[in-house]
Amino acid sequence: MNRGFAARAGRQWPAPAAGVAAGLTFVISGIIRGTYPFGDRPRSTNDLGQQFVPMYAHYRDMLTGRGVGDLLFNWSSGFGVPFLGDFMAYVGSPLSWIVVLFPRDHIDLALFLVDVLAIGLAAGAMTTYLRRLRPGPVWIAVVAGISYGACGWAIDDAAYMSVWLNGLVAFPVLCLLCEWILSRRSAVSLLVTPFVVALLWTSHFYTVYMATIGAAIVVVARILAYDATVSWRTRLTGGLRCVVAIGIGIGLAAPFLLPTFRIVQAARPSPDVTFKPISAIDFLARLLPGSEGVGATPGLAVGTVLLLLAVSFPFNRAVPGRERIVWSAAVVLTVFSMQVDFTHDVWHGFDTPNGSQYRQAFIVCGLLVILGWLSAAAGLRTMLAVAAPVCIVLILYLVMWNVRTTTTTTRIVVPLLIVIAAGTWFARRRPDRLRRVAVALLVGAVIAEVSVSSAAIDAQRSKILSAKAPWGEQHTAIRGLVESAADWPTHRAAPGADQTVNDPMLIGGQGPQYYSSTIPDRVSQQLLDLGFGYSSYGRATIDPQNPVVDAAFAIRSRVVVGDDDDVPKLETYDAAPLVTVRPVKPFSSRDPGPFGVQETALGADVYTIPKVLGEKDPDVTVSDRRGGLTITPTPGAALPVETRLHATCVPGSEIWFAAPTYVGDVFVDGRGWVTNLDPKAKSPGIYSGAPMLRVGTVGTEGKVDVTLRLAARTKLPLSPIGCLHRDRLDAAVAQLSASKASEVSVGGHSIHVRLQPGDAATVVIAVIRIDGWRCSVDGKPGRNPSTRGGLVAVAAPAGTSEVSCSYRPVGARTGLAIGAIALLGLLAVAGVLLVVRRRPRRPSPRL
Repeated sequence: MNRGFAARAGRQWPAPAAGVAAGLTFVISGIIRGTYPFGDRPRSTNDLGQQFVPMYAHYRDMLTGRGVGDLLFNWSSGFGVPFLGDFMAYVGSPLSWIVVLFPRDHIDLALFLVDVLAIGLAAGAMTTYLRRLRPGPVWIAVVAGISYGACGWAIDDAAYMSVWLNGLVAFPVLCLLCEWILSRRSAVSLLVTPFVVALLWTSHFYTVYMATIGAAIVVVARILAYDATVSWRTRLTGGLRCVVAIGIGIGLAAPFLLPTFRIVQAARPSPDVTFKPISAIDFLARLLPGSEGVGATPGLAVGTVLLLLAVSFPFNRAVPGRERIVWSAAVVLTVFSMQVDFTHDVWHGFDTPNGSQYRQAFIVCGLLVILGWLSAAAGLRTMLAVAAPVCIVLILYLVMWNVRTTTTTTRIVVPLLIVIAAGTWFARRRPDRLRRVAVALLVGAVIAEVSVSSAAIDAQRSKILSAKAPWGEQHTAIRGLVESAADWPTHRAAPGADQTVNDPMLIGGQGPQYYSSTIPDRVSQQLLDLGFGYSSYGRATIDPQNPVVDAAFAIRSRVVVGDDDDVPKLETYDAAPLVTVRPVKPFSSRDPGPFGVQETALGADVYTIPKVLGEKDPDVTVSDRRGGLTITPTPGAALPVETRLHATCVPGSEIWFAAPTYVGDVFVDGRGWVTNLDPKAKSPGIYSGAPMLRVGTVGTEGKVDVTLRLAARTKLPLSPIGCLHRDRLDAAVAQLSASKASEVSVGGHSIHVRLQPGDAATVVIAVIRIDGWRCSVDGKPGRNPSTRGGLVAVAAPAGTSEVSCSYRPVGARTGLAIGAIALLGLLAVAGVLLVVRRRPRRPSPRL
C-alpha cells in the first residue's frame, strides 16, 4: 500500500509543482516591482481598484452578514441595483470565498491571493492535461504549465481583471474532461463532467464561453488527428459524448446564467464598435515574452522555450504527419479567426468589446503550449527540428526589435533563453549529471524569464493605466463616519466617492455611486436625467450632491472630502425617509431638464427655471437656435474666453447649473474656477458627462450671473440654470417625513412596509424601478409596481395595512426550469450507463 501511494504521489507532483512555480513567478514580479503587498506601489490597476476590490468587499459583507443585500440585490449602490449580474461578472470565482479569511481592511491582499491561486491552478491544470494527452518529459510538462499559467494574456490583460483568470483555468480543465471522456476509461466521466462544467460556467461565463470554444477546437483536432486504426464511429461517438456532457453542464448552470443574460441585455449599452484588425507586425510581436500592449494587442507570449517548441512542431518528423497537419492547421486557423470580423464576433458572443478586443488570446496561448508539448513528447531528434524554430524565432526577434510593444526585457531574455535551450538540447546525450544540471538551469531560466517579463509588463502598463491605493487610514476614517451616521433602512448614509466610484460597496453605507458593466440601463438613464454626471457611457455615475436628489432618495448624511485638505467630514441634511406615503394623484413637473425630473421624484415644485440670455461680448457669439444655447468664440479671440449667462430669480435662492456636455470651466462662489468637463474628456455627451453644479446664491437684486470659461464652440441646454427655493424644499421634506410608514423592514432582496390604515394613497420606495420588482398589498397576489419620477410606487387602497415588494431577476424561473431539465437529462444518462455496464464489455481501442 505504501509503495502504491508513493507511486501515485510521484505521478501527481508535476501539477502542484507547476502551480506553485507559476504562482511564485507572479509573487516575484511583485517583489521586483515593489507593488502591494511587497512595496508602496499600488497594484489595483484600473478596474481591479475601481470594481473588483469594492465588489469583493461587498461580497465579504454579504457572506459575513454585515452587508445590506444578498446574491440577488445590492441596496448599497445606485439607490438599489441587482447584484446577481455583478456576482457573475466580477466575483463568481470559486476562489472568491477567500475574502472571508481576511479582515475587511485587507481585501486588496485577498484579491492578490486570488490572482496567485488562479494562475497556479491554470498552470497545474495545463500540466495535468498535457501528461494525460501524451507521455513525455515531466520537467517539460512543468515548464509548459508555468508558461501557460503566467502567459502574456494572464499577466497583461487578466491580472487586473481577476475574474478573467477563471477562463484561463477553464480551458485546460475542459480539455482534460473531454480527454477523459474520449478515452472511454470510465463512465463516471459523463457524470462528473457536467458538474465541473456548471461550476466553470458560473465562475465567469464570458471567458469560460471562450474556453469552451477553445476546448471544442482541441477535441476536433484530437478526433481528426487519430490514426487510421481508430474508426470514425468511435471518434464521432466520443465527440458526441463530450458535447452531451458539456451541454448538460451548461444547462445545470442555467439558473445563474439565464437571469444574468437577461440582466446583461437590460444593462447600459455602449456604442457599436467596428472591429479593426491590427497589423501582422503588431500581432506577431506579442508572441515574444515581456511584450506589452494592454487593450490593443493580444497577449500571446508563452515564453521563449515553449515558443521554440511550438514552432518546432511542423518540422518535427517524430510526430506523425497527420498530427502535424491537423494541429498546425488548428492553431493557424484559430489565430486567423482573431483577425476576421465574423469569427471575432463569434469569439466575443457577437458583442465587440470597447476595450481589449483580443480577449480570447489565452486560447492561442494554450494551443501553442499543447503544440510545444506534442513536439517535446515526441522528441527533437533531428537538427531541422531544432534549427528551424531557432532561426524563425530569431528572425521574429530581430524584426520586432523596435515595435512599440517590445520592452527592454524582451530584447534581453529571448536570445539568452535560446542559448540556454540550445545548450540543454545538446546536453541530452551527455552524462546524467551534466544533463540534469542543464535541465535545472533551463527550468530556472524559464521561471526567471516569466518573473522578469511579468514585472516588465506591469511596469509598462502602469504608464498607461492608473492604480488605486490599498486600504489605508483614509478608508478607515470614512468608514467610521459612515457607521456613525447609520440609519438604515430609514435613511441612507452616503460614503461619497473619495476612493472609488464604487465607495458604497468598498467603504459601506448606501449611496448613489455605482460603476458596473451590468448597471441597468433604466437606472443609468434615470440617474443621468436627475442631473448625475457619468463616464464609461453611463456605466459609472457621478453624484451631483444635490439637496433635492438627497431629499427624494433619503440621503440624510454624506461624507465629503474638501478640495483644500484630505480630511473627511460628515455632513447631515433633512431628507425624506426611504418609504413615503403620498397622495393618489401624482405630481408631475413641467420644468425642463433635471430640474423637472427631480421635482417629479420629490413630488413638489422647488425650482424656478428662468429664461437665460447670453452676454453681449465681442469675443463670443451666443445663439439660442435648435433647442439649445450655442456659444462660439469669435475668430481671433484670445483663448480661453470668458462669458456670462444672465437670468433673474428670487433673491436668496440657490443657483444650479446643468450642462452635461459643456467642456470648460464655471466660476463657483467660494471655490473659484471649477471644471465642468475637462477638454481631455472622452466623447462628451456619449462617453462622459458632467453632473449639475451649485454655483452660488442669488443676490438681493435677484440677478443671476453664471460666468463660463471655454476654449471652443460648445452647446448648452436651452435652460441650463435652475434656482432652488430652500423653503419649498424644506416644506416638501417635512410633509414627506410626516407621512412616513409606521414600520419598514428590509431583507436581502425585499422590503416590507406597515401602514396605519387610512385613505387611499401611494406608497413610494426610494429605489429606481426596474424589471423584476413585484409588490403585493395586504398579502394579495403580487403585481408589477408603477413609478413616481422613476421610483417604485405601489397603489394602496383605503384601509391598507401592509405593502411588500421583492426583487427577482427576470429569467430566474426559466433558468430553474432549464436547470431541472438538465438534471433530469443527467439522471437519464446515469440510467443508461447503469444498463450498459451490466452488459458484457468488449475492449475498445485507446484514443
